[in-house]
Amino acid sequence: MNKNVFSLIIFFILTPVLFAVPFNMILTGDPVLEDIRFLSLESNIPFLSFSPPLAPGEIKNFLNDINQEELSQAGKEAYYRLLKSLVPQSRILFSEENFSLLFDINSTLETRANFNSKISYPRYTHIPPLVSLPLRLYFAEKIQLYIEPIFAINSRFYNEDNFSFNIPFGYNQISHNMSLRAFAVATGNWWNFQIGRDRLYWGTGHTGSLTFSDNSPFYDFARLSFFSSNVKYSFIVNQLPLTLTDNLFDPQRNAFPDDWKNSDNLQHTMQRYFYLHRLDFRLFKKVSIGLMEGIMAGNSPFSIRYFNPMVIYHDLFAWNDYPKWEPNNGDMIGSYLSLEVNWSIFKNLACYGQFVMNELTFPGENDENPNALGWMAGVQYAHSLNGWGAVFFLEFIYTDPYLSILSSPFASFIQMDRLENYYFLGYPRDTIAVTFGGCFFNNDKLNFNGRFSWIASGEHNKNDKANGMLWNWDTGRLIMKERTPTGTVENKLVLSLGSGWKPHSWLGIKANITGIYSINNNHVKGNVLGGQASISASFHL
Repeated sequence: MNKNVFSLIIFFILTPVLFAVPFNMILTGDPVLEDIRFLSLESNIPFLSFSPPLAPGEIKNFLNDINQEELSQAGKEAYYRLLKSLVPQSRILFSEENFSLLFDINSTLETRANFNSKISYPRYTHIPPLVSLPLRLYFAEKIQLYIEPIFAINSRFYNEDNFSFNIPFGYNQISHNMSLRAFAVATGNWWNFQIGRDRLYWGTGHTGSLTFSDNSPFYDFARLSFFSSNVKYSFIVNQLPLTLTDNLFDPQRNAFPDDWKNSDNLQHTMQRYFYLHRLDFRLFKKVSIGLMEGIMAGNSPFSIRYFNPMVIYHDLFAWNDYPKWEPNNGDMIGSYLSLEVNWSIFKNLACYGQFVMNELTFPGENDENPNALGWMAGVQYAHSLNGWGAVFFLEFIYTDPYLSILSSPFASFIQMDRLENYYFLGYPRDTIAVTFGGCFFNNDKLNFNGRFSWIASGEHNKNDKANGMLWNWDTGRLIMKERTPTGTVENKLVLSLGSGWKPHSWLGIKANITGIYSINNNHVKGNVLGGQASISASFHL
């Protein structure tokens, strides 16, 4: 046992009697989430619920299940990194009795270049801030208050320019999303409660998730979870304000139709909530299953009845309790159901899948609403050699043309940020994608990654700079017959290569290059070749 591990164990034993014990939530985007994935494969034990942010009690339960003696060198290093991540590291620390304060200064310099302005690149939503100042306050060993002030560039300038720095060069380029992360969390060995603003990503998919993808800059939510080693129950409510603007609508329908601008028609609401609950359970420490049900209440005050943990939302008939959206008599209520499965087949080999549903119309049913379904299936394999670890995956995703888009924008499973950019909560609709990828890492000092994707997107999936996200709902038998991909199909071949190097504890360097070959670019006849490259240096002071 090395000195760092021994010191960490002593810290766990002694600090509770000395002062308030700081703890870490494992947040979305944290690199140690990849350590969880690698350890799950090496130990042949599925993680109970891959739905960060994760409480420290969930991580401890997972680590207690693992036999360290059976891990490779790379697995043991990942084990200790994950264990170490539960205790926050900070150069600025103050503690007395039942109070602790940790403060960090982080800075990232990044530049990015697009090689062809005609091609539609994925929107880059998580731009590293030039300066971030994470501040964590702890009371006793149960409560943490987290706020992260940032100085960052407005995403519009970073995404629309062909050559960009993450440095705001004028007041109008400064991002006023303050803060992207600010929350309070209380936790214990079997429970967790978090409220505030943070990122969400639920699912083991490498290229996205059909439930909560990390598409948008943030979510405002409250979540209560109870968990043991093999069972977890979560309830979450998201507040998702929405304002209807021109770029949400189909230009072919005259963008924002004049009759929709009637002052009597709803165009904006702050009272838009997504309620859901999820039950995760693990069988024989080989299969983990997650069942999730949710409801989007499009223009409604906060409703206590959705907090009943035993209620089935579909049985509430909630769509009859709210007035229709006048422009097209659309529902203000949207329903959501998902199933997630992770199966550890053998040591180092696992398969996973997701299924989501907004609408299912059975043959002969008198209903003009189209099916809104999505599937994900994948297999992943881990390997270690001479201190290096590797994870390879093959992933398939399919989404129906009307997945997440319902009969009114307010009932649809989309989100708007403060800049009035729109995002799907899950993976974009009207898409078929197949991706093969892998990553190699040596401790946390050096890593290489790459992936190759074929993506076929239909005309309902237009999400470029000119058109934004389309809300183009219609009724009738014609849309019932639409199949993914629709219309003039845009096919993309995407190859991405990246690397990261951490020469010191306070310095990290990353580089990435992507090539894109687009057939029917932006759904217009013609082929286009483009690319993107970025390099960044991060400082932790």
